[in-house]
Amino acid sequence: MWIETIVMPREEPAAEYRPAPQRDRSAAHAAACVMGEQFRDTVLSYLQSHALMDSVKWVSAPGSIPLVTLHCTSNVLEQLQREPRFEAGRSLTFSVY
Repeated sequence: MWIETIVMPREEPAAEYRPAPQRDRSAAHAAACVMGEQFRDTVLSYLQSHALMDSVKWVSAPGSIPLVTLHCTSNVLEQLQREPRFEAGRSLTFSVY
């Protein structure tokens, strides 16, 4: 059975919030897209090195945030949850009438 799984990088507890200095939004967006692509590559590398790609049906394209959505088996989700670099869980499904 295929499940939809969301994977994000595990974050350390943040220190006190400080607003970032103003900067060009296009440069910030480009940098965020690079981070999103690097994170996707990290997840795919993990899946390949652990021979899990046969249990993955679909992987989302990289975006502007470090987040990957997978259609995979529950075994893949369990493996991703054990990896300390990732936060992984099932996406919420609901019926719409």
